[in-house]
Amino acid sequence: MKLPRAFLAKTAFPFGACALLAGCSGKEVVAPSEPTAVPPAPAAPETETETETETETETEAGAPAGASTLAETNAAVVISENPPADSPPRARPQTPRRPRAEHHSPRVYAKTRFVWVRPTPSTRLSWIGFLWVGGSVPLRDATPRPGQGCTGSWYAVEPRGFVCVDGENATTDKKDPVLAKLRNFAPRLDTPWPHRYGESQGLHRRMSPPDPELTLLPTLPRTLREGRKEIKPKSTVAWSHEVELDGRSWLLTADYVWVPKKRVEAYEKVTFRGVELGRDASLPLAFFRGEGRSKYRRVPGGIEKTDEKFERLSWVELTGVETAIDGRRFLETRDAGGWIAADDAVVPEAATSAPRFVSADVAAPDKARTWLEVSIYGGWLIAYEGIEPVYTTLISPGRGGMPERGKPPIDTASTPVGTFRITGKFATATMVAPYEFIHSDVPWTQNFTSHHALHSAYWHDDWGDKKSAGCINVSPIDGKWLYEFTGPRVPAGWHGVRWVPKEESATTLVVHR
Repeated sequence: MKLPRAFLAKTAFPFGACALLAGCSGKEVVAPSEPTAVPPAPAAPETETETETETETETEAGAPAGASTLAETNAAVVISENPPADSPPRARPQTPRRPRAEHHSPRVYAKTRFVWVRPTPSTRLSWIGFLWVGGSVPLRDATPRPGQGCTGSWYAVEPRGFVCVDGENATTDKKDPVLAKLRNFAPRLDTPWPHRYGESQGLHRRMSPPDPELTLLPTLPRTLREGRKEIKPKSTVAWSHEVELDGRSWLLTADYVWVPKKRVEAYEKVTFRGVELGRDASLPLAFFRGEGRSKYRRVPGGIEKTDEKFERLSWVELTGVETAIDGRRFLETRDAGGWIAADDAVVPEAATSAPRFVSADVAAPDKARTWLEVSIYGGWLIAYEGIEPVYTTLISPGRGGMPERGKPPIDTASTPVGTFRITGKFATATMVAPYEFIHSDVPWTQNFTSHHALHSAYWHDDWGDKKSAGCINVSPIDGKWLYEFTGPRVPAGWHGVRWVPKEESATTLVVHR
C-alpha cells in the first residue's frame, strides 16, 4: 500500500524532518566509538552566524561532541519467530541481478559500512572519509604498509588517505565471495533514490533470515548492522530487496536486516525537481507550492482569473513586469497574456553579490566559486557559480522558521541563519532522534553546522513550506544535484567525506530570512 501524498503532507514525524547525522533532535547524543556509528558532523571553521550556536569540542575520536548518531553497538541480535504450522511449499527467491562495473586496476572493496579513510596509515588521526558496503576505490599504491590499529595492512587509496584492509571489513580481492553477495543489495548511488522507503508501523528486526534455507546473504561482518532491535512507529525504513515466503513478504533493509513488509507503509517516490538555469529556464521565475494556483489574464480595466491553473509544484518563467490592482500584486509570465498573483507564488530572488568566502577569480578552483543561498520564509534555494545563478528549487526549512533570540535553533525547530561552509557530505546517513525515532539511510546529506544539515527527504513532498525540525530539506533529485555540485568533492568510490581545508575548497551556504 502506498500512502497518498495528501496524507504525507499532513504527517508530522516525532522529530520532524531532520536530525543532523545525529538529527536535529534537540538532545545531545553520546558520541559512539568507530566504526559502529553514523559519522558525526565535522567542525565548521570560518563560520559566521546571526544566532548563538553551540561550541563544538573535539572528542578523542575526532568527532564533535553531541553531534554523532547511533549510540548502540552493532552486536547481532537474533529475534526468533516461529514459522506457521502446515506451511505451504516455498517459492525460492532469486538473487537480484545488477549491472556491475568492471574494475581492472587494483582496488580496495568495502564489505561493511564505515571503512574509514585515514590521513596516515594509523587510527590515531581522525577519519577524512569512508567507503561503504559494496563500494570500492582504486589503490594509489599497491604496496601494503604496516601501521597502528589495523590487524591487516594499510593501503594508500585515491585520491588521498589510507584504508585498513583486514579481510573481514575490507578486501583487495574483487572476487571475495562475501563481497559478491553483499553488493547485490548495496545502495544505488547512480539514482536519486539509493533504496526504497516506507514508514514503520512498529516492527521488530530479524538479524537471522526468515527461513534458515534462505541463502541470499553470506555470514556477515559484525560491523555491518545497526544494533537496534526494533523500529518505532513513525520512523522510516529503507530497504533494497523483497522476498515472499510462506505467503509472507519480507524486506531486506539497508543494513541487511529482515523486517515484515506488512509493518511498513511504502512511500510514493518523490519526483519533484528544481530548475537548471540556462538550460531549463532563466530567472525570474515562480514556483507554486501547496496547491494548484490560478492563471490570470489582462482585460480592459484590470486582471481577471481564468479557468486554467498551474499545477502544484510546477513553475513558470516571468518577464519581470508587475502591476498592483486593489492592493494585490500581479506578475506577468512569459506565456503570452499570462499573469499570476504574487501571493500565490514562490519567486526566488538572485543575489547581486557573492559572500566573502566565495572567490571572484574565474581561474579559481570551481568549488571555491560555488555557493548556495536559502530563504527560510521564501522557501527557496539558489545555487551559484560566482555570481551566476545555475540552479533553483523549493526547500522545506524548520517548522519554527527563524531562530528566537537567546534560544538554540535546535530547541525551537528553527533553521540557523548566517554564512556557513559545507563541512561534511554523506551519500546516505541514518538520522536518530531522542527515544530512538529514526530516519533510515537519508540520502545526499551535507552538514553545515553542528546540529543541522541540508539533505534529501523521501518522506514528504511538501516543498516550499516549513516542514523540518531545523534542517534544510530538499527533494531526492535536488539533493543529488546539489551533492554533486558542492565542495568538498566526494572522491569516486567514497561514500562520505570530511572537509579538510588544506586539501580543497568547500561550498559556502548563506541562510537568511
